[in-house]
Amino acid sequence: MDAFEPLILCSEEALRLRRQAELAIGEYVTRGRKVYHEMPLARVLKALNRFGIAAEEAPRALHLVGARVTEVPRFVAKYNYRVTFPEEVLARCRRAYEAYCRSER
Repeated sequence: MDAFEPLILCSEEALRLRRQAELAIGEYVTRGRKVYHEMPLARVLKALNRFGIAAEEAPRALHLVGARVTEVPRFVAKYNYRVTFPEEVLARCRRAYEAYCRSER
């Protein structure tokens, strides 16, 4: 059930959202958090919030990064999405976060 339909965003907004999501997922991975094959959106929501992505924007942001976002029935969870991250997406996000940390020094 891959019913998630991302809204069309202007290119600047899409780039901002993608960049913030890359940094958030990169931070999540760098902290040594376990990334499961398929995991609920709630597991990464706190990391996304730290980078300014609200729960309503999270599925769209993760989709822009390259994660597979699948909607599940509302009674399954508070945030009714499951997320699957390909290894190359996780590696790209980790590199982006490490570059961000180096530039902040």
